[in-house]
Amino acid sequence: MPRLILRPMPQPPQGACIGTFDGEPLTLVGRDYLVGDRVIAQADIGEDLVEAVDDAATRVLGHEWVTGLARLMQINRRSTSKDRIAKSGLPEYTLLFLGEAAAHAHPRALGHALLCAVELQEAYTTATHKSGRPAAVDIVERNLATAATYRRALHVLDEVLAEREAFRRRREAAEAEWSGPRDSWRQPLTDE
Repeated sequence: MPRLILRPMPQPPQGACIGTFDGEPLTLVGRDYLVGDRVIAQADIGEDLVEAVDDAATRVLGHEWVTGLARLMQINRRSTSKDRIAKSGLPEYTLLFLGEAAAHAHPRALGHALLCAVELQEAYTTATHKSGRPAAVDIVERNLATAATYRRALHVLDEVLAEREAFRRRREAAEAEWSGPRDSWRQPLTDE
């Protein structure tokens, strides 16, 4: 079992409890990791953090999670590389997100939904920072577009199910229709 697990935790008055380390609550205060009254240095927890991030992010975003996580969390893609996580960690809001999202009943579906929403958000960004990250988003329009996109997706899925069932029935009917002639066609010829 991994030493560090990102998961939803009760939050302390100071810092952010991001999960557990050796079964005890792990709190991030500034850049310090605290387990009880013990401080753990980034250098000592880095590899465990990488393993925990990889596990949670893979559950939510799949094995190619680095770019998706950077995009969702509005951080530099380089910040989500494993060597950088080991050396510098990740912002607390990113670690909290990963713990919550990985604990979702359907983490991979949530990941797909989030990537869909962030894609639509780009169309409704009304102002950006110098870095290109959104500074202001028309949330109402983004939410309407997201809801419409999901309604359309559900409609398409329903159509696919119906068309697949109709295809199956047509195939079964065709096979039933041809079973008689096909069987007689395969009868060996006789000299009589």
